[in-house]
Parts: sequence; structure tokens; C-alpha cells
Amino acid sequence: MSTFYVIINIKVSDDMSIEIREAKSSEIKKHIKVVKKMTSNMKFNENMDKVNWKLVRFFSNIGYMFMPKEKEVTYKKLKINGVNGILVTPNNIENNDDFILYIHGGGFVSGSAKGTKGYCSMLAKYSKCRVITIDYSLAPEKPYPNGLNDVYNYYLGLKEKYPNCKIALIGESGGANLCIATTIRLINNKKETPPCVVVHSPIIDLSGRVDRNYKINDFTVRESSLKPLQKMYGGENNITDPEISPIYFKKYNKFPSIFITCDYNETLRADSEELYNKCIEGKVESKLVIMKNTFHSFATIGTSSPETKIILKENCNFINKSFKN
Repeated sequence: MSTFYVIINIKVSDDMSIEIREAKSSEIKKHIKVVKKMTSNMKFNENMDKVNWKLVRFFSNIGYMFMPKEKEVTYKKLKINGVNGILVTPNNIENNDDFILYIHGGGFVSGSAKGTKGYCSMLAKYSKCRVITIDYSLAPEKPYPNGLNDVYNYYLGLKEKYPNCKIALIGESGGANLCIATTIRLINNKKETPPCVVVHSPIIDLSGRVDRNYKINDFTVRESSLKPLQKMYGGENNITDPEISPIYFKKYNKFPSIFITCDYNETLRADSEELYNKCIEGKVESKLVIMKNTFHSFATIGTSSPETKIILKENCNFINKSFKN
């Protein structure tokens, strides 16, 4: 018997769809308990601007080190344009030409490349492609545009180092925002865009424009955290700048294909739905998977549950298809 079932499958066309699924496995239930424990002291709430984020980063990175990793990969440091990265290469590599560039989450204030080695090892093994995870500048010490500059410059530097490569972007939460913002900047600067973007629980609005009028049950990102995050990440910049709040971008018709996931009751579900609608309006190949009974950025546990392993494989197939187009 399948570990989840599709409650709703809205097919707009062959390349545009929304699926609402329900997680039922015991593995997901165990992860909910673990994530609740890990995030209990993260302070993503109305007081997050009063937190010692250096200390939080230290302890959260220790926790992420224990995430399961695939054995059939190798790791190598890869610094480009002053930004540190980790290159993850699978032993079963089939695509030596292209890269998946992973941008970690953490609400712009936490997270690290080292902390994502587990998920990136899964991406590498199942995509049979090289994956890079990077350390970008974090707020509040270094607010916008520092983190975005790092992602953008790493992307351009990688293209310069490997001129014929394609680079797919994938990220979660704040990192998902940076994937979208990087693509926006590439479009605005008339640079080559990634063949596809995959985002898990993206933040696309820090201005308060998105309507979150639904039942929210999010033990990771509280809705009250978005206001202090405006200042912490946005600084003195215009919060409606599309590079900060991509909901204001006007040219989604120029976007590459996109795969979006989110939890049904998380704070940022509305952001995922708004992003999907923007891409649909722009006639962009788009897929949105909304999963019940999970949590914010649930997809990044990868092979650790039957439901997320299916999404991991779907993401890798989506990416590999985009490399061939």
C-alpha cells in the first residue's frame, strides 16, 4: 500500500499541475518529533531579532552533522569568487557536464553548507550529477544584498569556470528565496538563467502582501517572525524590491521551469501558492506539491521517509529533464 495518497490532483496542462498529498508513514511522524526538538530553540518568532544567532548557528550545525548521508559520494571544497562551497560528486555519476547548485535554508540568519551535506549527498546519488552547496553571507550581520550577491557571484563564477555547463538551482526556505532572487537578477541582467529551479517552502514576500488567511500549524516558522525578518534581512532597503520579495517581480514569463513543495499548514504555504500562480500566469512549466501532516521544508529529509524519497526522485527527474532540453 502506498504511504501517501493524492487527495487532489489539479492538472492545468501536461506541464502544469498541483498535487495535494498526505504523509502517513511512521518515518515522517518520527521526523516531526525530531524537527520539533531541533527547532524548539531556533526562535523563529516575534523575538528573533533579539537572538544570539552566532550561538544558534553553532548548535544547529552540530545537529545537522548527524543527518544521514549517502555513502557513494565524495566531498571536495570548491571556492569561487570568494564564496566557500562543497562539491558533492556521486560514484555513479552520469552527467559530467552540469551542476545542481543547492542553497541552504535557515531564514537568512542560519544554516551552512556543511549542515546540508546529507541532503546534497542524496541529490547527487539520485540525480547522478554533481551537486554544490555553498556558504553565503548571513543576516543580521550581513543583510541584503550580501547573501544574494554571494549566490549570484558563485553562479556566474561557476559558469565562467565551466562555460558549457548548465546549473540547476535548488533551495529551501530563505535559500529558496535566494534561488528565485538569483534567477530574477539573471533575467534583469540578461544573463543565462538556470534550466530549472526547485524550491521547498519558499519565502517570496516579506512585505505583508501575501494573504495567509488559513489554519497555520507551523512549529518552525511562526508568522510573527516575518516582521522582524524584514529588518534583519531587508535592512534599510525597500522591502518590495523583487530581489527581497519576489512576489513583486513582473516578468515570470521569462522564468525557467519550476518545481515547488510546501506543507499544507505551514506559514509559507501561501508563498508557494502565490509563486505557482505567478508562474502559471507566465505560462511557465510549473509543479506544486502540497503535503499534509509534515512540516516546513519537509522535502529536504530526502531518503529518510517514503514520501520524501518519492519527491527527491521527482526533483531529480525534473532537473535531469531540464538539462536535456
